[in-house]
Amino acid sequence: MVCRLKVQNKSGPKFPFIPNKTVQTPKGSAMLRTILIDDEKPSLNWLSRIIEERKELEIVGSFTKVSELLESFADLRPELVFLDIEMPGVHGIELASRLTELDEDIEIVFVTAYQQYALEAFRVNATDYLLKPVQPEDLQRTVERLMKRKRPAVRKPESGSPGIRCFGQFGVYTALNPAEPIRFPTAKTEELLAFFLVHAGVNISKWTLCESLWPGFTPEKAEQNLHTTVFRLKKTLKHYDMPVTIHSQRGVYRFETDMRCDYLEFDRQLKPYSMGDMPPEQMKTIIPLFQGPLFGGKDYPWCEAEKERVYSAAIDLAKRLTSHYLSLGEADKSIELLKHMIAVGPFHEDVHVLLLSAFLHLKDRTAFITHYDKFANLLRAELDIEPGPAAKELYRQMFLGSSI
Repeated sequence: MVCRLKVQNKSGPKFPFIPNKTVQTPKGSAMLRTILIDDEKPSLNWLSRIIEERKELEIVGSFTKVSELLESFADLRPELVFLDIEMPGVHGIELASRLTELDEDIEIVFVTAYQQYALEAFRVNATDYLLKPVQPEDLQRTVERLMKRKRPAVRKPESGSPGIRCFGQFGVYTALNPAEPIRFPTAKTEELLAFFLVHAGVNISKWTLCESLWPGFTPEKAEQNLHTTVFRLKKTLKHYDMPVTIHSQRGVYRFETDMRCDYLEFDRQLKPYSMGDMPPEQMKTIIPLFQGPLFGGKDYPWCEAEKERVYSAAIDLAKRLTSHYLSLGEADKSIELLKHMIAVGPFHEDVHVLLLSAFLHLKDRTAFITHYDKFANLLRAELDIEPGPAAKELYRQMFLGSSI
């Protein structure tokens, strides 16, 4: 989201110069380790002053020269950078790209006197885009947005408990090393586990497994591969002491597990309700489990129907919860939810339309036009199509009947 745009003098307010400085504080503490870069000393001074009033941020370095920032970056280990766009020698957009190469988790907030770089800034995944001179209330909104992004998400199992992540990416995590997924001996061993997860608690014929995982093979060869792969999977899970059971009797398999799994938990919470009957509080617990496509990054043809079912269910829940928030006048909550859904599935136009509706509800013209342009450019670049009638009608409403 872009804060409201105001055309201001590029020089910013006049304050004494704060020299380049660095401070060492532990990374991962409650305060975000923050660095500032601006070739204009008065602007750097002013930004430092208002940031120092924030208990959530800790300035560990401020710079007027890009070269000095790059030299100190590794030692400072920043989590957040406030970055001027117009600087001599290196454009701020280019510098942002270089910093994200050094640390893909770095949060970027652009600070500039010009509003024309907004779309370009968000293409490098900027957290926010502020206009000089930055006001305390502008910084307040940015900090609130950062704190929401930094809240723990349901992504990996907690330390001390083994678990399986299926949404966004596929990984199995041990209690001893919950940060890194285990390695499987073969890709088919991993795929077999994915198949068992989708059919957990259900009896599966060996021929169903063979046809799904080894299509085109002779029955004899497919069955041989199945036996070998089941053996490897059992051995791997036993090696890591995973609470998993694979029953096999007379050509029928059954998979059962007590492990924490985002996909199984999503389905478990979803089953007792029809979509129309689910209370909002239940939706709030289910939606955060969905962090992206089922087995994201894996090409499993047998899984396409299930992947679409789960994705459609998550989208429908998000739309219903958004309507609930808007009915209560809580547009900010709906915006946070919709941005999450767009991040995990950027091509669902209904979700973009709902987000535009929320911006319209708030009369936030800057955020509206920024997202509309970003969405339209995505459709043109990836699908070679234009936004649909619903999005265009919202555009017309926002700009009081002006045509596109």
